[in-house]
Amino acid sequence: MTAIPFPYLSPVIDVTLSGKAVAPLTARFGVTSDLRGQADTCVLMVADKANELEQTVERGDPLVIRWGYGGGELTEIFRGVVRRPAPAKAGVGVDGQVVVLGVDYNTILNSRRVRVTFEDETASGVIRALTADTGLGLEVEECRLEIDRLPLFDQTLRQAIDAVTDLVRREAGEEYFDYIRGGVFHWRRKDYDQAPVQAFKTGVDIIRLERLGDGLSFLETLVTPVHHSEVVEVDGERCFVVKTAHLWESGGRTRIWFEDAG
Repeated sequence: MTAIPFPYLSPVIDVTLSGKAVAPLTARFGVTSDLRGQADTCVLMVADKANELEQTVERGDPLVIRWGYGGGELTEIFRGVVRRPAPAKAGVGVDGQVVVLGVDYNTILNSRRVRVTFEDETASGVIRALTADTGLGLEVEECRLEIDRLPLFDQTLRQAIDAVTDLVRREAGEEYFDYIRGGVFHWRRKDYDQAPVQAFKTGVDIIRLERLGDGLSFLETLVTPVHHSEVVEVDGERCFVVKTAHLWESGGRTRIWFEDAG
């Protein structure tokens, strides 16, 4: 029997910067996504011997990163904009490379300001009204807490959303979180009952597994399409992902911080 190669076992990346495919030029990247953070961030190092990218890439240019395995479907792990391009400095990279810092579409929330007062509206209704004209899709979980009056004077959308979330936490004792993924704004509670997206097993695909305390654990594995707010299985136990880091340098690693999902 002739052995059949498995091209999907080779990790691959797809990086689009300012509309240009730059995966062959990408030396390394790191994408960090934290449920308790205010934005996904990215650090990308790209070969730029002719200084073309340094001269043409601008703040606000689109940046998209996908990864997976050859022969299989690639998963988007970052979509956002350039926050700052800069030549690599000593101790960071080498000559002929440019370092690009990226941030997800939370830039929209930080750049827009609101001057409005809400009265007799549910918390979820306020969130929908605040984000209606952002150009983002909306996935807002229902929250029936009624807000009698909420004046928002010259605040950013980011600050206004945080104000509503804090109000719900204080008055209803419920924790809501927001994040942007795939061009969709999500405002929701943790969903421990969703189906697991991945299963990891010690001795098979777990490189490192640690218990960190405060109910958190950590594992490192190979290139894996996992996002925060998803459920995974670790040695048969259901776990809720609160933070991920996707790292690439001649191959990929996924780092996952998680808590017990019951």
